[in-house]
Amino acid sequence: MSDSEASAIRVREGEIGVYVHVPFCERLCPYCDFAVSVQREIPHQAYVERVAAELKARAGEFEGYEAVTLYVGGGTPSLLSGEALGALFEAVRGVVSVHEGAEVTLEANPNQLTAANLAAWKELGVERLSVGCQSFQDAQLKALRRNHSAAQAIEGVERALEVMERVSIDLMFGVPGQTMGSWEADLAVMQRLVEERGLDHVSAYNLTVEPGTAFWIRRKRGSLSLPDEDTSANFLERLVERTAEVGLWRYEVSNFAVPGGESRHNSGYWLRRPYVGVGVGAHSLRVAADGRSWRRANAKKYAEYMEQAEPGAPKSEEALSARESFGEHLFLGARSRLGLDLSGLFERYAGVLSRAEEARVGEAVEGLEALGLLERLDGDRVIWRPTLRGLDLGDTVAERLYLAATPDDI
Repeated sequence: MSDSEASAIRVREGEIGVYVHVPFCERLCPYCDFAVSVQREIPHQAYVERVAAELKARAGEFEGYEAVTLYVGGGTPSLLSGEALGALFEAVRGVVSVHEGAEVTLEANPNQLTAANLAAWKELGVERLSVGCQSFQDAQLKALRRNHSAAQAIEGVERALEVMERVSIDLMFGVPGQTMGSWEADLAVMQRLVEERGLDHVSAYNLTVEPGTAFWIRRKRGSLSLPDEDTSANFLERLVERTAEVGLWRYEVSNFAVPGGESRHNSGYWLRRPYVGVGVGAHSLRVAADGRSWRRANAKKYAEYMEQAEPGAPKSEEALSARESFGEHLFLGARSRLGLDLSGLFERYAGVLSRAEEARVGEAVEGLEALGLLERLDGDRVIWRPTLRGLDLGDTVAERLYLAATPDDI
């Protein structure tokens, strides 16, 4: 991808992203700390009706905006019946102005990628699937307690690629029992799917053991054996090499895409596009013209969300000053290769920083360039982005920029 193409995804005034969370899962994965609900009988209609009520209650947040992305995640939203999913999309479009060419994504598990489901989802307007494969090795899938086999994952993705315009897969490394040999086997399947089937996006995550999860408990008891940090670093290095070999560029910390195949929805988070999240545990970001912003989160527990007197009432809210918002913009920009338009940010947050403070941020950027952690792209506007090394040290880069923008007295 050329430098100009690398910064092609931009946020425009009046755009918004919409996220709908569907919490239902057939089983709880031992590494998962998301807002999920495992139920014997899924209350399809009741949940969709509750989300529809939240949408109506928060209709004012969508006024003046057009949704350029709609992402239905979870949980496992592909567990929803066709009727319920159709009602969900109808509820969204009844409140939100959705752009005709909006990116519409649905998360799905491999064992739900049947011909009938794929046809139904496409009919509803889904043009992009995000498939939670995690691995193409049965041993790793068993260790992760996934409810699909390697064969189901491969066959399901191949079937989806025949029907859907765009497909992304999730992979995980640093999992119990994983070796470089088994990881190479996963990457070989990924390579074939890209080269022969047209897969355009891969998300790959290093397993993180989150507090309160089954893996967390097992590790405390000493019964969880994971690859060490050096081995996981080698897994990441090989991943970066293999994705580059098949023409995928690493545009974010854990995301790789063919040029033009980037997730516009997730990129909106990194570029700090306003977004509204509805459903259990969903988060939202509202941005004001003067640079201030507000974050809010819904109740994370299913029962609490369903029983609230006011549909979608926030569980938590946080206000950020214009300076804090600017610092967060820098922080996020340092962890994505979509590009950071520093002069554009100074214009957007005009008056928030003094000239001396803007100079201090500029000096921090140039210092990171000297260290080989940021690179400058010259075009119509100067764009800064992390180098691949800078992406691996993203926390360090982001922290330096954030501290330059937000002095200790803030």
